[in-house]
Amino acid sequence: MIEDNNIHDIWESFQLGDKEAFAYLYTCYKDILYRYGTKLSQEDSLVKDSIQDVFIDLYLKRKKNKTNPQNLKFYLILALKRDLIKKLKQNRKLVIKESSIDFSFEPEYSIERRIIEQEENAEISLCIKKILNQLPSKQKEVIYLRFNELLEYDEIALLLNISIESVRKQVYRAIKKIREVYKKEPFIFWIFFSPKTNY
Repeated sequence: MIEDNNIHDIWESFQLGDKEAFAYLYTCYKDILYRYGTKLSQEDSLVKDSIQDVFIDLYLKRKKNKTNPQNLKFYLILALKRDLIKKLKQNRKLVIKESSIDFSFEPEYSIERRIIEQEENAEISLCIKKILNQLPSKQKEVIYLRFNELLEYDEIALLLNISIESVRKQVYRAIKKIREVYKKEPFIFWIFFSPKTNY
């Protein structure tokens, strides 16, 4: 990922038409977008097409783009989701609201990996996966964006078209569910309340 002290220089070069800066931004964010996109749609080619369209649009509108480069990841994720929704609507040939599209959000959580890395018991590892997989689709997405992509609450709220308070509640409910199951496992508390997670 781009260092904070470099992002402004790279962004300015990109806005001036520097193709190397554009290629660098693409390299830094394409995998993040692909991982997120494939959680929303299992159509690999559709996701790749959307990513390509997002970056083409980013380049073509670079001079008018007022995005704060520090928030570029959020901007690109939002653009990708909107493009995927548009393509899914076209493919289904239906005029439907965004909220009615049921994304079967199936992420692999960084939280999950951190727990499993500290727990060698296969039975407990499978149980952790089962708990996370049982979360509602919207809750899965909230947790993924918060803990995997480290987006802020206001960014997640805008991305999912829900209130900031709703985002906080979704995070709280997911963590509460896991804590209830593993209330006797001290390492669970350390993982969720360590500075890195900061929910």
